[in-house]
Amino acid sequence: MGIVSVRGRFYWVKRVPKRYRGLVVGEDGRPIEQVRQALHTDSKVEPLAKAAQVEAARLAEWEALRLGDSESARKNYLIARKLAEARGLSYKPIDDLAAGDIVDLVNRVLSLADGRSLTEPTVVTKAILGAAPETLPTLNEILEDYYSLTKTRHLQKSDAQKHRWKLPRERAVRNFLEVTGRKDAKGEPIPVPVDKITRADALKFRKWWSARVEGGMKIESANKDFGHLSEIYGTWAELTETEISNPFAKLRLEGRDERGVPPFTRDWIAHKILAPDAFSRLNDEARDVFLMMINTGLRPSEITDAPLEDFETSNNIPFLRVAAHGRELKVAHTRREIPLLGVSLEAARRIVQRGGICRYRHKAGAWSAAGNKYLSNNDLKESPLHAAYSLRHHVENRASGSRSG
Repeated sequence: MGIVSVRGRFYWVKRVPKRYRGLVVGEDGRPIEQVRQALHTDSKVEPLAKAAQVEAARLAEWEALRLGDSESARKNYLIARKLAEARGLSYKPIDDLAAGDIVDLVNRVLSLADGRSLTEPTVVTKAILGAAPETLPTLNEILEDYYSLTKTRHLQKSDAQKHRWKLPRERAVRNFLEVTGRKDAKGEPIPVPVDKITRADALKFRKWWSARVEGGMKIESANKDFGHLSEIYGTWAELTETEISNPFAKLRLEGRDERGVPPFTRDWIAHKILAPDAFSRLNDEARDVFLMMINTGLRPSEITDAPLEDFETSNNIPFLRVAAHGRELKVAHTRREIPLLGVSLEAARRIVQRGGICRYRHKAGAWSAAGNKYLSNNDLKESPLHAAYSLRHHVENRASGSRSG
């Protein structure tokens, strides 16, 4: 930005940024590379402040020109609001202007005119006169807003935890749009503002999930989708002060699933999991994470995400320290020290000798995938429902006094 003085009058001058070249035109309609605008002052104090206002307004106008009609109606509406604000005006829909203060309307028209004609670009005129229709965001757009609005909930999460937290919410939105989304003649999805999502759409989605549950899917999976959609929609509406009914409320399916992952029995662990060659074809790190779970009931992530210094294997009472270390613990009371003994202690010592967890560091999901595949391929699953996590359930049951096997 530059300010020049010509015969005691000040002007704002700026080269048009590359991304706007060809869009900014002069009075003859041809593209220009530099613009100059009078600041209407001969004061030596005012020019800098006025020039900053002019630049903000011009940049907003050029950005609106760049977006043009290729962006969503929602973005065009937001650009119109920014354009009006850059001119020191609040955005008002045209119907409100027509029914409101006539002086305000006249002043807005005069701000667009030079002599007897309107000289501002159409996009600016629409913004000042409220001609951009108010449009609510699409479901995908409010999902992004939702992430921004709830940032403080996730300050303690690691990047991997944030990614895992987002996945089911994105899946819920994607499932809903695939089932109920409108398509154009070419089969492409048509973005729909959230106020156009109806209760009938939500019930259609519920019916789709109902059929999937009857076909063997878990009720819990369906209810998670409903819960995520309702929470996203409701939180966004509340925190943006948008008065709109939540079509996703009270969609839950009744009933409950059988427990998905049963515990291993003591005999199965003793004779199968702890058999001498049971894990001979699994990589060393994955094997030792398995073995650390056997006597501890630790979650896989509590082992894979633990730094080397948390493996206290040389103490009189060896233990693994479970602490946050840049990630969010599942619940506050999970911060603890877990004693290590037997095969779990031996596995922890091997991990320490190798310099800590490396291959599966912050990748508990990858460990679970590799472990479950290995169990299946080597006849180490006590039943089709058993999984690597069955080791944790075994310890939980033992700790609560229940008998298994």
